[in-house]
Amino acid sequence: MKVEFTMPTTSDYKKFAGVFFSTNCLDDKVKIITTDDDGHTAELFVEHSVVHKLGENYICSHIKMYYSEALCEWFAKFSENDYYNDPERNPEKIISVRFCGIEGVTGREVYKGIDTGRYYLRENFYPRETFAKWYVCEKRRTAEDGNEARANLIFECNGQCEKVRYDDWNGVAAYGDTFNKEFSEAAQMGGVKDEI
Repeated sequence: MKVEFTMPTTSDYKKFAGVFFSTNCLDDKVKIITTDDDGHTAELFVEHSVVHKLGENYICSHIKMYYSEALCEWFAKFSENDYYNDPERNPEKIISVRFCGIEGVTGREVYKGIDTGRYYLRENFYPRETFAKWYVCEKRRTAEDGNEARANLIFECNGQCEKVRYDDWNGVAAYGDTFNKEFSEAAQMGGVKDEI
């Protein structure tokens, strides 16, 4: 597959301005044009910062084309999974935490790092879906707070562990292969809880 990095054209701006109701919707974007062996082409617009962070070589080796039957059009996409889950970039690290309680209205679990003193929120989607989202935060998450934990962190509480990894679908979380359905129960057994 051929991959070309270029700039959005005037016609690109005209095409997408109507969709996004903005004349500057493609500012700070790189246009990526892919062509497969059969001559099908697809376009993708990506922020300059993403291309700079990942690098053109990474994008070229992770980009794929697919055909949408519903839209009768070829599209391109790439995954950032390998970038964030790379153990050299983000080495595994165990963070021992203690359970502090359940956050009021949201039902998120609040933990405090034993060594770090930082607070972590765990938003558990089990049994609806087998994943749990982890956030680094203060005691309560606010709009200015609650950054995602980085990939390859392993949270440990009362002998139970849960590892988070990055997935394009929903960012950094514990997904089916690393999600520990017994983590919450084990975490809540015994121990002193903070007031939340």
